Amino acid sequence: MNPSTSDISGPSGPNRRTLLRYGSVAGLGALASAAPFLRPEGAAAAAVGGPEPTAPELKLTKFRDSLRIPPVLRPREHGDHDELTVRMRTADVTVHSQMPAVRMWTYEGVFPGPTIRTVSGRPLRIVWENRLTGNMPVEAVDFGSATGRSPDPLTNYPGTSGTQVVPGVADLAPWAAVHLHGMLTGGGNDGWMENLIGPGEVQLSAYPNKQAATTLWYHDHTHHVSRFSVYAGLAGMFLSRNEEEDALGLPDGARDVPLILCDRNFGVDGSGNPTGRLVHKVEMIGPRRLMRAHAAPYTLVNGVVWPYLEVRPRWYRFRIVNAANSRIYRLMLLADGRPVPGALRVIGTDQGLIDKPLAVEGALNLSPGERADVLVDFGAFRGRALKLVNTLEGLTPGASDKLEDLLEPDVMQFRVADRRPSDRFSLPKTLSPTFERLSRHDVPHDAVSRWVVVVGPGSGNVPELWEMEEVEATGLTFPAGGVVQVRDAGGTVRTLRRTAMSYEDGAAFTAARGGVEIWNYLNLAASPHPMHIHLSHFQVLSRESYDITGFDRATRGSAKPVAFEAALPLEAHELGEKDVIRVGTAGRIAPNATLGELVTVAVRFPVVGRGVHHCHMLEHEQHMMRPLVVSPAGHSGAGGHAGAGGHAGAGGHAHMGH
Repeated sequence: MNPSTSDISGPSGPNRRTLLRYGSVAGLGALASAAPFLRPEGAAAAAVGGPEPTAPELKLTKFRDSLRIPPVLRPREHGDHDELTVRMRTADVTVHSQMPAVRMWTYEGVFPGPTIRTVSGRPLRIVWENRLTGNMPVEAVDFGSATGRSPDPLTNYPGTSGTQVVPGVADLAPWAAVHLHGMLTGGGNDGWMENLIGPGEVQLSAYPNKQAATTLWYHDHTHHVSRFSVYAGLAGMFLSRNEEEDALGLPDGARDVPLILCDRNFGVDGSGNPTGRLVHKVEMIGPRRLMRAHAAPYTLVNGVVWPYLEVRPRWYRFRIVNAANSRIYRLMLLADGRPVPGALRVIGTDQGLIDKPLAVEGALNLSPGERADVLVDFGAFRGRALKLVNTLEGLTPGASDKLEDLLEPDVMQFRVADRRPSDRFSLPKTLSPTFERLSRHDVPHDAVSRWVVVVGPGSGNVPELWEMEEVEATGLTFPAGGVVQVRDAGGTVRTLRRTAMSYEDGAAFTAARGGVEIWNYLNLAASPHPMHIHLSHFQVLSRESYDITGFDRATRGSAKPVAFEAALPLEAHELGEKDVIRVGTAGRIAPNATLGELVTVAVRFPVVGRGVHHCHMLEHEQHMMRPLVVSPAGHSGAGGHAGAGGHAGAGGHAHMGH
């Protein structure tokens, strides 16, 4: 199986479905090295905008380089399925024209990796081939003070001055495990993080591809070190299309633009100029050396630092992926320094199109691993420059905040050509007629209910993920370690006892294929956590705030029940089918916060096998990950034997989503 052709833009016209399946044979290497920055096909000459300075310590000029569009890979038809080979390669990648190329681990020599485009419903087999060379191309360092947080942490700046080396990272060999994030495939093809392949070896994965047209992404999932391997460059986008989507006539070709967001840091030379050496830098707080969420000062979009994109005064479609290790992006579009309300219109979520377009009136909050499919109409902005910025709750959009690692808030610039709008596209009233938005009444009354509680750092000085079981309170003394009481909106008090915490602990949650379960994520920690469930997809039923003053942090149990405070609205990108959900505020982190969050989701399990559920902050994967098993319905009770602990049995069944 050979890689097919690399195209700069997607096909359009009556033969789209055929073109999506086929491509003439061509190598990616020549395309990747031909030009570091490629102008999207059909882009108009810009009349406005231009480079801008940033903070002096960051050295690089903003909006100097154009947005790079990743090359496209299309699989070849082979009988009843499609086939593709994707090679992992070590490569030097240009991320900004004012700094040397960056040594990275990549897919097919480019960062991000090629966009894989497929037709939904066509089974796909991919050979992931490891041709990586050398050791981990990332210098890992940390810093900190025994007296607490710095008001201007070193994570705001490039270089390693004032830090110490994290041992063992520089010598990591190029092992890999590829996870096609969001693909509903069995456990044997999911990229199990301990089934590693070394250089010269291949991972063979079969993907049913039986899901809605959607935006997925693929990335490395190597156990214990994914925070470094993904940071090194092992990430790319996966798109599928179907007839339902094609019938909408959405912006296509050069107006269907992937935006893969991440942040990176680099080493510096004697003059403070970035050298192109990747630096993973984190702050360790206080005498316990508690790790802050990773943050870096340079924002990359499609592998380019602070790029610009030339657009025409027409509608555009943007597939946005948050591929950062830990940073939450609160995105706003600014014109003349002011937010444009409703400029971003969400048409799809992690797992496909929603029923109707939804305008984003505030910020579009994407936590690591989340995706949003949005439309933007540039028709009212001819001859003007706009900015996409990252902001914080309570902060003036476009302003910086050193304390929260937001020295440079700009993400990218759009330069709208000064020409008469000529767009026949109009926003559809209906997007996916097959999508159904769930309510609690749609979930079977006998559906299994799970509880997952997120708490702050414990004896291991890292945040913890607790799997819980509901028990009777009789005979218990409060507070008790690992026991949490919850008073819901109706006044009912539930007593939850921890059953597992570390990856190696005991029996796993075991669900039934085709079943529907309710998962309750309760966050008792200061930080938000994006929760991801493999082998499944889900809809968010509710988000609620809870008074968590009853949780005793010393004993790590409830002195009194944590109690319902208020129902919170769901955001536009949370109203469709998903596989990642943020649990906790997307605003500023308050270490002594009195409010936590309960997010409830209805989960469907269409495939079988052994997978995991975990926090998608990559720095948390090692200690906030638990196994998950999905079995064929009825298998656990066959022969009269009870299943493993936490088994769901047959579970409830319901029609969900697409």
